[in-house]
Amino acid sequence: MHSRLLMLLWRRKMLLLTSTLLFLLALWFWGFLYTTHVSDSGGKIVSVKELVMGSGGNPAGGSSGAHHESLLQRLGFYDDASLDDGQADGAGAGGVKFVRPTGSTVNRIRGKFIDGWESILQDRDGKPSNSKQEQAKRKSAEELRIAVEKQNHYEHELKKMGVPVIAGIGPGGHPPPVQRLVHLDLKGAPPKVSYLKRLMPIMKTLGATGILLEYEDMFPYSGVLSSISAKNAYSKDDILEILKTAFSLGLNVIPLVQTFGHLEFVLKLQEFQHLREVEDAPQALCPSQNASMVFLEEMLDQVIEFHTPSQNMNLLHKEDIEKLTPKLTHIHIGCDEVFQIAQCNRCRNRQKDLLFLDHIYNVATMIRKKWPHLKIIIWDDMLRHMSIDTLQTSGIGKLVEPMIWVYAEDIYKFIQSSTWDKYANVFTTAWAASAFKGAHGEALILPPIRRHLENTLRWLAVMQGEGTRFTNGIQGLALTGWQRYDHFAILCELLPSALPSLAVCLSTASRGYFDVNPKTNPVLSSLTCPEPTSERHAWVELHKDSVLSTFSRCMFPGSVIYRFMLRLMTLMTEAKEYIDEVKNKRGWLTEYNIRHNFSVGTRVDDLLGEDYHLLNSITNLARNAASTLADVYDHWTSGEFIEQRIFPIMAELKNLERIGESLKKRKTWPQRPLPYVKPFDALGIDEKT
Repeated sequence: MHSRLLMLLWRRKMLLLTSTLLFLLALWFWGFLYTTHVSDSGGKIVSVKELVMGSGGNPAGGSSGAHHESLLQRLGFYDDASLDDGQADGAGAGGVKFVRPTGSTVNRIRGKFIDGWESILQDRDGKPSNSKQEQAKRKSAEELRIAVEKQNHYEHELKKMGVPVIAGIGPGGHPPPVQRLVHLDLKGAPPKVSYLKRLMPIMKTLGATGILLEYEDMFPYSGVLSSISAKNAYSKDDILEILKTAFSLGLNVIPLVQTFGHLEFVLKLQEFQHLREVEDAPQALCPSQNASMVFLEEMLDQVIEFHTPSQNMNLLHKEDIEKLTPKLTHIHIGCDEVFQIAQCNRCRNRQKDLLFLDHIYNVATMIRKKWPHLKIIIWDDMLRHMSIDTLQTSGIGKLVEPMIWVYAEDIYKFIQSSTWDKYANVFTTAWAASAFKGAHGEALILPPIRRHLENTLRWLAVMQGEGTRFTNGIQGLALTGWQRYDHFAILCELLPSALPSLAVCLSTASRGYFDVNPKTNPVLSSLTCPEPTSERHAWVELHKDSVLSTFSRCMFPGSVIYRFMLRLMTLMTEAKEYIDEVKNKRGWLTEYNIRHNFSVGTRVDDLLGEDYHLLNSITNLARNAASTLADVYDHWTSGEFIEQRIFPIMAELKNLERIGESLKKRKTWPQRPLPYVKPFDALGIDEKT
């Protein structure tokens, strides 16, 4: 009872104390509003009324020279109109008119509140706090913050899509390379002219400015060189159609004619065998023979003259030719991977580097004399190890432009900073070369797009950093697409199979960065792909799909071949895994079982079940291969591809089936131990040596 009484008294005391404090606080605030004053520089106390009207009863800013504003005015608690004499509307002259804080005035009051306090701070400090210099700093800081946020968002999108993030590469960065060339390697697998004519507009849409056209044995050589052309080489009319299409699109064509190494298509022939550097290796030309220079001059003459407008006035109408001149600005003379040099009797007493440089000088000089307007490009790999003195003394710096090629992700591993310094001191300009196919395996069916894209992005970063070393900068980037590693190698990725890789790399090179927006990136539209149906999933997911099977839904020229290759690659992978499983990991169809005809039928049947399924699937694929490839290639190329890629798997599965059937025929088996094979005797190797 007593405790409750005490509690009631305590609550009343607390209520009285709280009420008193609130009353005093309200009284203080009311007094603050009506008695707050601002002291001027002379220390004079100014009342609220004077703050409104200014000293002497004049409006603020009057003749007295003192400029004071009412604190209440600054905070927006009355209309500005109330400051005008005779317009107080219910208040005395200079009085305060309070305004009801309606919705339309709340924002005005809030803005005036902020502006008012900034003004007060300015008056207090005696000078504005936001000088022009400070405003510029704030603007720069804000722009930097926005740029960082955009770059962070961009890199987040790249990671989500599995696209490599490269420092310094992104929207708003350096401009893209001026020249973007697409390398078409025609050796031994020439696409039909009709296909190339459909392909070139797509290349133009993706940002290509030119084509690096490597004919090898596909050019229609004539006269003494007629034998070096392949039997299925292009005709002159075919070449004219290709050039006409390219020129009509504004694509500059640069022919590539090998003049030192990679002359297998010539030196393999008996009539040119005498020009080899090494008798048993038809790879490199002997530079010390006069006949070698005669041959090269004739070959270059036929190619260059064919690409000269004066020789092909029927290529376009006269007015079109005038608009598109000059038709031929550059010639690429190859000179990469000269593996055999200074080995024959004529050359072996000469230093290799000097022999190489002298040959380059002689070929370039010959071209300059006959076609002085032409600029000459060479591959750079044979120059990388040479000293700067050797290069400068050779005189090639004024004759040729090196095209620096690296197809791996780490470009500086192959072209160190010292090499860039050396090149910049010898040459006034250079080119760069990445790859969109034919660089990561001689027998690939589809290119690893992520690796090729990273190579392109890395080159963009390197060109930005190293281009300033050269007097005339780096001219551009060539995206190479090798069809074979050399003349004797099998076919690697076919051109239609690599078109998605080309599209991704070329659009990136043309922008200077990878555009993550599918609506502004031309890849999907140029390849006639369906638009992304969901924003939850990235339109490209390279970390999950390195060959981008997503493009199987597109309808670009050759897309049927692309889908065919996806199916073939899947079946080949399954077949290889199956064969490895039954021959090396299971116990009844190994080489030992086969050699001794020693296995059991029920086990063999179990193992061969998958063989029948795979063989049937690959056989059906082989039946459709020729008709699928016929849209792009002649029967020679499609037949070669089938023999190289499909036939071996079919033969191995069929052979495994025959072996299994043979093993199943046996019904009785000998006692153990079985006779064993002596490996040295079986292979004809002397065991003692």
